[in-house]
Amino acid sequence: MNAFFLIWVIGVGAVITAQDKATVGDFTKSATEHIINQLEQPFVVKSVMGTVSRKQGDREPLPNVLFEIQGPGGDRQIRRTLTDKHGRFKLGHVPEGTYKFKATLNGFQSVTGTITVSKTLRKRDEIRIEMAVGV
Repeated sequence: MNAFFLIWVIGVGAVITAQDKATVGDFTKSATEHIINQLEQPFVVKSVMGTVSRKQGDREPLPNVLFEIQGPGGDRQIRRTLTDKHGRFKLGHVPEGTYKFKATLNGFQSVTGTITVSKTLRKRDEIRIEMAVGV
C-alpha cells in the first residue's frame, strides 16, 4: 500500500511539473527555428493586439503564428495566442507593464522584442510584426 501511494504521489508531481512548464518559463521554439530577429524599438500600446504579415513580396497576413508574451517585468509567466486567417491576434486583460514577446511560425524566422502596455495612452496603436521566410 505504501509503495502504491509513493508512486501515485511521484506521478501526480510529474504531471503538475509538466503543466507548470507549459505556462511558465521560456518561449516556445518551433521545430525549424534557427534564426531569431530581435526588434530594437519597443512597441508602446494600450492593449496587446496587432497583425503579423510576411516580410517579403506582397506582405500577406500570416495565419497560425504563435504569439507569446512573458511578463510583466521579471514575471516568467507566458500567455499565448494564435493569429487568425487575417494575421490578427489579441490578448485580453493584459495589465500595464513591460513584456517580452515572441512570434513563431514554422518556415519563418522568429521575431522577438519588447512591448510596453500603458493604459494612459490616448491613441490605440497596434503591434505590427513582419516575419521573413527562412529558418
